[in-house]
Amino acid sequence: MKKFLIIFLFFFSSSFAKEYITEGLTENQITNIKVYTLKALNLSLNAYSELKRERVNRRNAKSYIESAIFFLNEATIYSPSYTIRKKIETLKKRIKIFPKEYYKKDLISIYQDINKFAGNLTDYEKIKKELKSLIDKYDTNLNSTILSKLENIYSLIDLPLIDTPLNNAKTFLAIAYDNLKAGRINKASKSIEISLDPMIKLTNRENLLLVEFKNLIYNSYISYLNGNYQLSKMYLFMSNKKLKEAYAVSIDENKDMIKGFMNQIKYIDNNFNKKDEILKEFIVIVRQIKNL
Repeated sequence: MKKFLIIFLFFFSSSFAKEYITEGLTENQITNIKVYTLKALNLSLNAYSELKRERVNRRNAKSYIESAIFFLNEATIYSPSYTIRKKIETLKKRIKIFPKEYYKKDLISIYQDINKFAGNLTDYEKIKKELKSLIDKYDTNLNSTILSKLENIYSLIDLPLIDTPLNNAKTFLAIAYDNLKAGRINKASKSIEISLDPMIKLTNRENLLLVEFKNLIYNSYISYLNGNYQLSKMYLFMSNKKLKEAYAVSIDENKDMIKGFMNQIKYIDNNFNKKDEILKEFIVIVRQIKNL
């Protein structure tokens, strides 16, 4: 009976999800981040192997590193933070060029995009408060003030599980390239070696699965808070599924943390009708995921 219920919930939640549930990070984004990062990883390994040869071909090694950085830049485009930042950049330019135009709908559009990744933005509450204030008090006469506010919001846009490894990989490959140009082969090799780990985290480990988990569990919390318990259950089920997938490929240091989240979800599921108690548990999880 239990097995049947699980199968039923899986198919029900899948059909339910197609209509109502937005995970934030689309399958297309996940695929492209993985594909381009894998290309960069492969090229970085080629560069590393080249530098370990008896007779190093520095031109080949530099070409590999350049190509790896190119593909990491391509992967960066598919991070949700990239799109949000570009929207903010574009709006700032438009305000500067056309200072008397009406931009409230553009602010609302950015606000909607940010809400899709509420669980993954470390400073989400601060960003949300700032944007909501700009929207609620909007007046074309305040466009110059909005410019400085947007600059601050821009600086807070970051999805650490995606952006940090991509930035770290690019930084160390750039260091490797500079060392290689200067003839420092050993230092170049070491820098490439350091760059590999963040790329592996995105392609073969838990990072992208945890991004999805964070958004789903946050949505489960918001749904529960708003009294939409059926939807909250669906988010909860899907977030647990992502955790199980993440646990299977996780580095050892993160296994206890993931197991802890799974236990918390089990507790919420088993005590779902104890509203005050469950809301407190949700708040604990939401605070914890901000540190991921």
